Amino acid sequence: MLNERDKQRQKRHRKRLEARIDASAIVVAINDYCFKPELFSLIYSMLGELPDHIRSRIHLYGIDSGDAANQFTDLGLKSLIDHGVPLHYVGMDDQHDLSSHYDAIDVLLVTEDNEPGLSAVKSALSAGCSVVTKLKIAEKINLNIKERLRVIDKPNATELSDHITAFAAQRRKFDCALAS
Repeated sequence: MLNERDKQRQKRHRKRLEARIDASAIVVAINDYCFKPELFSLIYSMLGELPDHIRSRIHLYGIDSGDAANQFTDLGLKSLIDHGVPLHYVGMDDQHDLSSHYDAIDVLLVTEDNEPGLSAVKSALSAGCSVVTKLKIAEKINLNIKERLRVIDKPNATELSDHITAFAAQRRKFDCALAS
């Protein structure tokens, strides 16, 4: 009989297998609900700032509500050709579908300080993911899991790279998912 933590790990393994993502990958998710299209260049620049041993493990995960397909396609091509970083692209019908992707990801990037951004951050953290977000959102988080929450208020590829590198040293916290 599997305990809850093992069930969470199985769900994660299935979701990654479904997305053809290696089990050892560091999956960084970009959600168009919470991410302005012009900031896709920040992600691309961040890839160039990452140390090689981290960049070789990165897998981008693009979650699109339907309006950013071209930006995700462009980012996916550029990141793969220039940095060897693949992008898994998924569409979704509404914000509620977002939570089904948390099993596959390790880090969620949320750079919009709006209600969908706050909701995404809370859900991702309670599912055990790490998050990079704006200070306005981070200040609204009451959860006792601040070690998996980093702040970036101005687009800065080096700072984002540093956050991703720090998260790469951590393991996914499935206990958080169990506590929520």
